[in-house]
Amino acid sequence: MVTGGSGFLGQHIVNLLQTKADHVREIRVLDIKPYKNCYGDHDSKVILSTVGCVTDSNIVCNALQGVDTVYHIAGKISYGTFPDITGMHHINVEGTSNLIKACLLNDVKRLIYCSTVDVVIGYDDIIDGNEANTAPPREFLFPGYPETKYKAECLVLKANGSQTKNGSVLQTISLRANVMYGEGDPYYITNGLRNARDSHGTLYQVGDGTALFQPVYVGNTAWAFICADKALAKNSNLGGKFYFIPDDTPQQNTFKFMEPFLEVRGYSLSSIKFPFRLVYYFLFFSELVVKGLSPFIKINLPAESYSIKYINMNLTFSSKKARQEIKFKPIFSPEEAKQRSLQYYKHVAL
Repeated sequence: MVTGGSGFLGQHIVNLLQTKADHVREIRVLDIKPYKNCYGDHDSKVILSTVGCVTDSNIVCNALQGVDTVYHIAGKISYGTFPDITGMHHINVEGTSNLIKACLLNDVKRLIYCSTVDVVIGYDDIIDGNEANTAPPREFLFPGYPETKYKAECLVLKANGSQTKNGSVLQTISLRANVMYGEGDPYYITNGLRNARDSHGTLYQVGDGTALFQPVYVGNTAWAFICADKALAKNSNLGGKFYFIPDDTPQQNTFKFMEPFLEVRGYSLSSIKFPFRLVYYFLFFSELVVKGLSPFIKINLPAESYSIKYINMNLTFSSKKARQEIKFKPIFSPEEAKQRSLQYYKHVAL
């Protein structure tokens, strides 16, 4: 079962379950929209699509009957000046709690949860972060999303070893995904392209260009879930652990990384790099004014101070533990990932 299987990452997981998971005989998708194969090869295995939300106990319980493994990808992301924090808690936390209960009622063997590196990102740089040297910050950089994902991750890891209805045991793992690019991307590069389009073909650079960012090709993130499933089936001692899963995409400044995807659309980076502090504090104080006016009128700013901060921090992580313990090895090289992505971004509707 892939919750959120109709979405960005979910589509790639379903495709790899079709082509590179001989142990899988049937695939199920639970999503708020019907599953449609958008980016993969022809379907060779049975796919059963259930339309519904992870917060609906009856739908989830019925969909999980006979399922061995659940890849829990479904979640809500909300950002902007006024993010939907209540909605994120409902879907990300309460929905995950509901899913765990359904797993126990249906004797599901393994639950692989999609977390995010955002659960350890505050206001300080992270260089070569790993499972031992990073922890959730006292204050998350982003409002709402990281906190709800961390709470859900804690629920999943705590459920490891829980007894199911008929006396078997549920085993769990959490994978902390990096920001992803590639076919189906609705946010990262696609938003950069939209910003360039709206600025007459120019994406304005903020910062001095030295901050290192670590995006990951979505196909490699998808592959990590299959690796985790196989590893957990062989070694129950891996249950209750979390892993960082970056691939071999070169670490570089986010604007430099976006450049070839801009060029394929005829866009470019600005020749001027606007000072980070100037832009950050302008947005920060603008947000204070806008939030002060929110009882009377809600104004969504075109950018957020925390997003500008995010792309001007050094944020890199290590997949060494994942490669050792769950045998994760990226199956798409950086060049192949780039070429696949260029074809997508060249034609994606903005």
